[in-house]
Amino acid sequence: MIKKTIIMAIAVLLTISLLYAQPGKYITVSGKVKFPPPKEHQEKFPFLLQKRTGDDVKIIDTIRLKADGSYSFKVNTSKPDLYELDVYKWDQITFWANKENLKIDFRGQDTAKVVIKNPPYVFIEGGDENNLINQVNFIYYRNYQNTIDVSRLHYEAKMKKDTVLAKELDSFMWKLFDDMDERIKLLVKMNSTKPQVLYALNFISPRKDKALIASTLDKLIKLHPWLTTAKVQRENLAKGEAIAKKTAIGSPAMDFTQNDVNGKPVSLSSYKGKYVLLDFWASWCGPCRAENPNVVKAYKKYHEKGFEILAVSLDDKKDKWLEAIAKDGLTWTHVSDLKGWKNVVAQMYNIRAVPSNLLLDKDGNIMAKDLRAEELDKKLGEIFGL
Repeated sequence: MIKKTIIMAIAVLLTISLLYAQPGKYITVSGKVKFPPPKEHQEKFPFLLQKRTGDDVKIIDTIRLKADGSYSFKVNTSKPDLYELDVYKWDQITFWANKENLKIDFRGQDTAKVVIKNPPYVFIEGGDENNLINQVNFIYYRNYQNTIDVSRLHYEAKMKKDTVLAKELDSFMWKLFDDMDERIKLLVKMNSTKPQVLYALNFISPRKDKALIASTLDKLIKLHPWLTTAKVQRENLAKGEAIAKKTAIGSPAMDFTQNDVNGKPVSLSSYKGKYVLLDFWASWCGPCRAENPNVVKAYKKYHEKGFEILAVSLDDKKDKWLEAIAKDGLTWTHVSDLKGWKNVVAQMYNIRAVPSNLLLDKDGNIMAKDLRAEELDKKLGEIFGL
């Protein structure tokens, strides 16, 4: 009897151990890259599965294409979450991994004669769980295409010296971005209980829409306590609020030192005695490049009267950074640590979107924020009496 009891106990323990030893849940993600880049490019910039937590990116897997350009891999979904695919630096997509197998096709390398950064829309197939991400991406994609068209017309108007049309197109450009913000905010409100809404929150401003972001994150944390990403975003929002107090109008700008294009260190404090525009931008940022002509105009108009610009780039490739500086005629001082969104100065000032700027007075105090186009010219006109 004792022997039988022992055998039964061992059987129960084995059953329990087998249950706990079962592998986690998985989904399959598959698809095809229509135009794979050359092997040397693939080796330098591989096809990566990544997971982002705040500003930290962890590489989960390196994906290899088959001879026909197709791929397939599995994702552990024991803890459902957002993942990213970085496709040889040509394409990038974020997807929600939980219950549904997914199919995601990419164009790959741009085969056009004139290569420009004009990525195609990437659709995530497989079910309803990625619908919100598809909707956000489509809104962003359509805005990107529209701003390319408006930028082209704006350039043509400037070449023809049609200042009235150029001014109207510049104003229309910002209306397009405002329209995109409103559309995404509507999606956030409509999907505030879904964990996938975390992706949409990345497309709205933590400055202008702090209350909406905070309330959405609080709701997600309460409904989905396992969702670590929401907790990290809530912590980052709290850090941002603390930094916002340090960068309020009238506060002294926090000093920093970063290297310029020649590797020479430049400190913000060295600009004391001048009115300074601390300008955060990047070569890959369409709105930044669209705004640059206005900044150039302001610099030419007020520089001799004591106006300076110190530009901090969120680039991670020096050649693209230098190329944009030259092409846009940005003749002021530029600094960067080439760490992209992890730029130390950008994190110090909690820059979550570009373009962003702060106007400093002669004592280094913040007197205005995010001045664009006419706003910048008007403010400088008040300062210098023009």
